[in-house]
Amino acid sequence: MPTRRLSEFVQALRGAGLRISPDEASQAMDAAALVGYAQRQRFHDALALTLVKQQQDKSAFEETFARFFEAEDSRSDSPQDSGSPMPEPAADPSSAQTPEQQQAETLLASTPDQLQQRMAEAAAEMDFTQMEVITQQGIYTRRLLMNMGMGAVDDRVLQLDQGGPRQQARAEQLRQWRARVREQAAGQVRRQFLLHGVGKGRVLREQTLRAVPFRDLREFRDVQALVRRMARRLASLHQRRTKNSRRGMLDARRTMVASIRHDGVPAKLFWRRRPPRKTRVMVICDVSSSVSDAARFLLQFLYAMNDVLPRVRSFAFASRFDEITEDFARYSPEVAVGKVLDRLSGSGTDYAEMFRAFQARCERELDAHTTVIILGDARNNYLQDGAETLQAIRRRVKQVWWLNPESRSRWNSGDAVMDRYLPHCRLARQCATLNDLERVVDSLLGSLD
Repeated sequence: MPTRRLSEFVQALRGAGLRISPDEASQAMDAAALVGYAQRQRFHDALALTLVKQQQDKSAFEETFARFFEAEDSRSDSPQDSGSPMPEPAADPSSAQTPEQQQAETLLASTPDQLQQRMAEAAAEMDFTQMEVITQQGIYTRRLLMNMGMGAVDDRVLQLDQGGPRQQARAEQLRQWRARVREQAAGQVRRQFLLHGVGKGRVLREQTLRAVPFRDLREFRDVQALVRRMARRLASLHQRRTKNSRRGMLDARRTMVASIRHDGVPAKLFWRRRPPRKTRVMVICDVSSSVSDAARFLLQFLYAMNDVLPRVRSFAFASRFDEITEDFARYSPEVAVGKVLDRLSGSGTDYAEMFRAFQARCERELDAHTTVIILGDARNNYLQDGAETLQAIRRRVKQVWWLNPESRSRWNSGDAVMDRYLPHCRLARQCATLNDLERVVDSLLGSLD
């Protein structure tokens, strides 16, 4: 089996959601070369052992493997009537056949197995990995038919249409045969699209959803699944970073002392163990009607990352302030967010009262290991801003981050008083899309290391 074919299979697996590194792909190709391709089960097992790392990926691998190599299996199982050879036409003694006509007659005289083989060979010369959207199937079907030589058949049909009744009857037979072959080719392209195009289409859709403002995201399907995937990816990336840095710096003194028994050879390395992190994250979300959608996705994102952010306390406020950590401990993030919004969302936000209530409730836990994240538009309904309370909180904690879902040009328009809070924030960013949210959380994880 050509290396290109296996490379396309690996790309199809990536489109199905499997994470496969170039090194793992190379190992899979080496394993396939060792076991050979003649025995289907051994070939399958070799690829599965080298490419499937998690149990939840096994079903995707099995489905992709069966679909990818379906073309090879279908050659012997193809229906005999769909590709039955056309009867030979009566020779025209008045004119010799052109090369194009000979190509058409050779294709028409093919047996079902020969036709399937020709279609497979034509498909092997094409690059289906570039398929991205479903509307491209027609283009690729036409291209596949042309690679098979169906253009000569089309010309033959047009030529026969110009003749007498016998030639016109023959042209009608060719049209029916051509329709059956086109249906086979469309099926071949459809299988390739399911392998390559669906994954790329999902990526394009996700890229679009990532850039959609939070207020419009609820109109789309599968947003919750996208948020979970983004959170898992970011959590996995951070876990690898943490694993690489967990052992700390080399302890040169202990390494040299231990090397004395080995004639000065550092046979064993000793590392300075880093003390366990005491980081605490406190999230305060404005859940008033203008900001509730951004709060919904921020909370879901953070709680989907509980493996790397185990100490998150959450608070929400609109006209009143309350802790919502228990809601997330008791329910799934999607259900918890809904209950919180039902209980606290509304209008009439009072940031000064929120700061005072937060300081009174969490004063003992505000220390140099605490990061406070505030999500809100800083629109205070022309009430007191409470900036002095935020300043007192900032002096006690490690850092204060402010995420504002509005564009920077609106941060101080109308009743917004963002300029009063900025001096007390280590970082203030616009957070209006999932792309913004991912960048913020990535930066947050980096600052907690």
